Amino acid sequence: MINEVRLDGLHRVLPAAGLGWLVTESDTDTVSLLDHDLQLVRRVSLPFTVPRLNASATSRFVAIADSHELVVLDRTGDISWRRPWHRCGADPTDTDVPFHIDTDDILWIRVAATGELVALDAATGAEIDRVTLTGPDAAWFVHRPADTSTGLGFLHPDPSPSALIRLDSGRITLRPLHGLDLADFSPDGSRYLTMSIDGFLSVRELVTESVLAQRHVDDLPDLPSRIRFDNWSVEYPALFLTDEIIMVPLAPRDYSSDDEHLLLSARSLRYRARTDYPTRRWPGPLVSAESSGRWLTHDHEESTLRLWQIGNTTPPPASPRAESTPLDDAPMPGQIAFF
Repeated sequence: MINEVRLDGLHRVLPAAGLGWLVTESDTDTVSLLDHDLQLVRRVSLPFTVPRLNASATSRFVAIADSHELVVLDRTGDISWRRPWHRCGADPTDTDVPFHIDTDDILWIRVAATGELVALDAATGAEIDRVTLTGPDAAWFVHRPADTSTGLGFLHPDPSPSALIRLDSGRITLRPLHGLDLADFSPDGSRYLTMSIDGFLSVRELVTESVLAQRHVDDLPDLPSRIRFDNWSVEYPALFLTDEIIMVPLAPRDYSSDDEHLLLSARSLRYRARTDYPTRRWPGPLVSAESSGRWLTHDHEESTLRLWQIGNTTPPPASPRAESTPLDDAPMPGQIAFF
């Protein structure tokens, strides 16, 4: 475990592109911004007194929304601009409009009512571009650490695929991302992970769209026999920990035990290990981290965030003359060491 932080009234924990994480609190009108080492960067007071539905942040801006309007604050907490949702084209009955600020301080908004994707300047609120983007109402954004492009995921995206989105000379460009529900990008940005609630996982190369691996949970090589989809459900999100390792959360359907966080090969989806946390109780759901090898857990009952990191995933050579063996080459069940 790298670090542990307790925040009273812990509510939502969201990745903040280029910064670390944004944490909302149920008991206060405040958000906390944490860096990649889970150190507090600042706390920002918000202009809302009702439960907040969505938020996004970078090192320069915090965007927060209730069911009526979107408000963007600067790093000091002063309001840069605010806008009613209906002026963005959103339906007044849509109380959860997804949005995201990327590392170029572009504010992306997916407007389901009009079937559009909108790009705004986060500093001023000026509209840069908007394009038609049909698809399911349920959508989310996934930060890609390798550059300023961003993933836009749709729930059960067939026949409207998820997309890699970015601005090119002030125009929105969309690149389809095929597969299932978009879950994560590898740290180097060369691959992406998709998953489904039905228990399917796939890993694809971003440039070629070739499928590296695609399997159902029951068909994962070397998976312990006690884990079967009839008894365990796949939880969202699955994450890339490194370019070679994926973490997949599973939950027992009968609630008879704690969840499991499995480590799989990113090349073959082979089972590598289970995560045996050195804590007295289950640390909670996963949140992605931009730093390779790290991930966050959040325990709502204890209002505690914990930052973890796996140890060296390359087994030592068998002899001084032997070459190091990548983790994917041979079965190596057991716990992966923590730093």
